[in-house]
Order: sequence, then structure tokens, then C-alpha cells
Amino acid sequence: MERIVLEREFEEPLTAEDVRRLAAGTRCLELYRVKPVCSYLMPGGRRMVCIFEAPDAEALRSVSRANQFQPSTIWAATYHTP
Repeated sequence: MERIVLEREFEEPLTAEDVRRLAAGTRCLELYRVKPVCSYLMPGGRRMVCIFEAPDAEALRSVSRANQFQPSTIWAATYHTP
């Protein structure tokens, strides 16, 4: 499994509760073997970065299409400890 980063931008600011609702309403994660790791909401609530474990970036793109949302970017990352 790879670490996959998803970035999204929003016209209206999100709250932490909005992020929880988005996560709870996301479908098809198991189908594409995508597992959420964590999410970061930028100050101001208009940008969010989410980290997932998935077979590849295309699996997360498939989840995005199934849930009808357009991420700003999706890319594979490597994890490095300090």
C-alpha cells in the first residue's frame, strides 16, 4: 500500500464538523481498498489535505469519481521520519 495525498479547495470555509460529515459520507473506500489516515484543514477552512493508504493514486481517483467530487490534486508520497 502507498501513501496517497489528496488536496481539496472549497469556496465556503469548512469547520471540523464539516470535515467529519464529509468523511462519514464517503462511499466506496473498501471497494477500492482505500483507508483514510488523517486530514488537515488549513486555517480559514478553505483548503484541506488528506492522507490515505491505497494501492495507488488511481484508487483514490476512483473514490473521488464515485463520490462526485473533484480534488485539486492527488499524488503518491513517501513517508520520512525526522
